[in-house]
Amino acid sequence: MSFRPDSPLNRLVILWPGVPIAACALGFVLAVVEVSETHNGSFAALAIAMGCGLAFSVGLLFHSFFIEWMEVTVTREGIALRPVGHAWLNRRPQLVPWDRVQGMNEVITRQGGHLEIAAGSQVLKLDRALFRADTFATLSAAIAQRTRQWGAASYDEELAAA
Repeated sequence: MSFRPDSPLNRLVILWPGVPIAACALGFVLAVVEVSETHNGSFAALAIAMGCGLAFSVGLLFHSFFIEWMEVTVTREGIALRPVGHAWLNRRPQLVPWDRVQGMNEVITRQGGHLEIAAGSQVLKLDRALFRADTFATLSAAIAQRTRQWGAASYDEELAAA
Protein backbone atom coordinates (compact mmCIF):
# COMPACT_ATOMS: atom_id res chain seq x y z
CA MET A 1 0.00 0.00 0.00
CA SER A 2 1.33 3.41 -0.92
CA PHE A 3 0.37 6.58 0.95
CA ARG A 4 1.10 10.04 -0.43
CA PRO A 5 0.44 13.46 1.08
CA ASP A 6 -3.08 14.37 0.00
CA SER A 7 -4.60 17.04 2.23
CA PRO A 8 -6.64 19.74 0.41
CA LEU A 9 -3.96 22.35 1.08
CA ASN A 10 -1.27 20.05 -0.32
CA ARG A 11 -3.34 19.39 -3.43
CA LEU A 12 -3.76 23.13 -3.93
CA VAL A 13 0.00 23.69 -3.62
CA ILE A 14 0.72 20.75 -5.93
CA LEU A 15 -1.70 22.08 -8.56
CA TRP A 16 -0.58 25.72 -8.43
CA PRO A 17 3.15 25.90 -7.63
CA GLY A 18 3.79 27.96 -10.72
CA VAL A 19 1.51 30.88 -9.79
CA PRO A 20 3.70 32.57 -7.13
CA ILE A 21 6.86 31.59 -8.98
CA ALA A 22 5.57 33.03 -12.28
CA ALA A 23 4.34 36.21 -10.55
CA CYS A 24 7.71 36.78 -8.87
CA ALA A 25 9.60 35.98 -12.06
CA LEU A 26 7.46 38.35 -14.12
CA GLY A 27 7.80 41.12 -11.53
CA PHE A 28 11.54 40.57 -11.37
CA VAL A 29 11.96 40.75 -15.15
CA LEU A 30 9.77 43.86 -15.49
CA ALA A 31 11.58 45.63 -12.64
CA VAL A 32 15.00 44.79 -14.12
CA VAL A 33 13.88 46.13 -17.53
CA GLU A 34 12.66 49.37 -15.89
CA VAL A 35 15.91 49.72 -13.94
CA SER A 36 17.96 49.27 -17.10
CA GLU A 37 15.94 51.95 -18.91
CA THR A 38 15.34 54.56 -16.19
CA HIS A 39 18.07 53.87 -13.57
CA ASN A 40 15.37 54.42 -10.95
CA GLY A 41 16.18 53.25 -7.41
CA SER A 42 12.61 52.30 -6.54
CA PHE A 43 12.48 49.83 -9.42
CA ALA A 44 15.81 48.42 -8.27
CA ALA A 45 14.28 47.81 -4.84
CA LEU A 46 11.29 46.17 -6.52
CA ALA A 47 13.63 43.95 -8.55
CA ILE A 48 15.45 42.89 -5.38
CA ALA A 49 12.15 42.17 -3.62
CA MET A 50 10.81 40.15 -6.53
CA GLY A 51 14.08 38.25 -6.84
CA CYS A 52 13.95 37.39 -3.14
CA GLY A 53 10.31 36.33 -3.51
CA LEU A 54 11.23 34.16 -6.47
CA ALA A 55 14.08 32.52 -4.56
CA PHE A 56 11.84 31.99 -1.51
CA SER A 57 9.03 30.44 -3.61
CA VAL A 58 11.36 28.06 -5.41
CA GLY A 59 13.07 27.17 -2.12
CA LEU A 60 9.74 26.47 -0.42
CA LEU A 61 8.62 24.32 -3.33
CA PHE A 62 11.92 22.41 -3.24
CA HIS A 63 11.69 21.96 0.54
CA SER A 64 8.11 20.69 0.33
CA PHE A 65 8.61 18.18 -2.47
CA PHE A 66 12.15 16.98 -1.77
CA ILE A 67 12.36 17.10 2.03
CA GLU A 68 9.06 17.53 3.91
CA TRP A 69 6.33 15.58 2.08
CA MET A 70 7.00 11.87 2.46
CA GLU A 71 5.48 9.08 0.42
CA VAL A 72 5.04 6.00 2.62
CA THR A 73 4.78 2.49 1.19
CA VAL A 74 3.95 -0.44 3.45
CA THR A 75 5.28 -3.69 1.95
CA ARG A 76 6.03 -7.21 3.17
CA GLU A 77 9.70 -6.28 3.48
CA GLY A 78 9.12 -3.15 5.58
CA ILE A 79 8.21 0.51 5.42
CA ALA A 80 9.55 2.39 2.39
CA LEU A 81 9.91 6.18 2.75
CA ARG A 82 10.84 8.74 0.13
CA PRO A 83 10.07 12.39 -0.51
CA VAL A 84 7.40 13.00 -3.15
CA GLY A 85 9.91 14.77 -5.41
CA HIS A 86 12.15 11.69 -5.41
CA ALA A 87 9.25 9.67 -6.81
CA TRP A 88 9.18 12.04 -9.79
CA LEU A 89 12.87 11.32 -10.36
CA ASN A 90 12.33 7.54 -9.98
CA ARG A 91 14.68 7.33 -7.01
CA ARG A 92 14.43 4.30 -4.77
CA PRO A 93 12.77 4.76 -1.39
CA GLN A 94 14.58 4.22 1.91
CA LEU A 95 13.43 0.83 3.17
CA VAL A 96 13.10 0.28 6.92
CA PRO A 97 12.85 -3.52 7.39
CA TRP A 98 10.21 -4.84 9.77
CA ASP A 99 12.87 -6.40 12.01
CA ARG A 100 14.25 -2.89 12.73
CA VAL A 101 10.82 -1.44 13.52
CA GLN A 102 10.39 -1.60 17.28
CA GLY A 103 6.99 0.06 17.61
CA MET A 104 4.75 2.97 16.72
CA ASN A 105 2.87 5.66 18.55
CA GLU A 106 0.24 8.08 17.29
CA VAL A 107 0.77 11.51 18.84
CA ILE A 108 -2.24 13.85 18.81
CA THR A 109 -1.68 17.57 19.39
CA ARG A 110 -3.67 20.75 18.86
CA GLN A 111 -1.92 21.24 15.53
CA GLY A 112 -2.94 17.75 14.36
CA GLY A 113 -0.15 15.48 15.55
CA HIS A 114 2.02 12.89 13.89
CA LEU A 115 2.80 9.19 13.75
CA GLU A 116 6.08 8.13 15.36
CA ILE A 117 7.73 4.91 14.25
CA ALA A 118 10.69 3.67 16.29
CA ALA A 119 13.18 1.98 13.97
CA GLY A 120 16.49 1.07 15.54
CA SER A 121 18.13 4.19 16.91
CA GLN A 122 15.97 6.62 14.90
CA VAL A 123 12.38 7.76 15.26
CA LEU A 124 10.54 8.45 12.00
CA LYS A 125 7.82 11.10 12.22
CA LEU A 126 4.99 11.28 9.69
CA ASP A 127 2.98 14.49 9.97
CA ARG A 128 -0.78 13.93 10.22
CA ALA A 129 -1.58 17.25 8.50
CA LEU A 130 -0.09 16.02 5.21
CA PHE A 131 -2.68 13.26 4.86
CA ARG A 132 -6.47 13.16 4.71
CA ALA A 133 -8.01 11.71 7.87
CA ASP A 134 -9.04 8.44 6.20
CA THR A 135 -5.65 8.00 4.53
CA PHE A 136 -3.84 8.62 7.82
CA ALA A 137 -6.11 6.15 9.64
CA THR A 138 -5.46 3.50 6.98
CA LEU A 139 -1.71 4.16 7.15
CA SER A 140 -1.74 3.89 10.95
CA ALA A 141 -3.76 0.66 10.80
CA ALA A 142 -1.45 -0.88 8.20
CA ILE A 143 1.63 -0.13 10.28
CA ALA A 144 -0.09 -1.15 13.54
CA GLN A 145 -0.80 -4.63 12.10
CA ARG A 146 2.93 -5.27 11.83
CA THR A 147 4.19 -3.42 14.91
CA ARG A 148 3.26 -2.85 18.49
CA GLN A 149 2.25 0.43 20.01
CA TRP A 150 4.16 1.77 22.96
CA GLY A 151 2.81 3.90 25.75
CA ALA A 152 4.39 7.06 27.18
CA ALA A 153 6.27 5.17 29.92
CA SER A 154 7.72 2.47 27.67
CA TYR A 155 8.60 5.11 25.06
CA ASP A 156 10.69 6.97 27.68
CA GLU A 157 12.37 3.73 28.72
CA GLU A 158 13.20 2.89 25.10
CA LEU A 159 14.67 6.34 24.55
CA ALA A 160 16.76 6.04 27.72
CA ALA A 161 18.05 2.66 26.58
CA ALA A 162 18.99 3.97 23.11
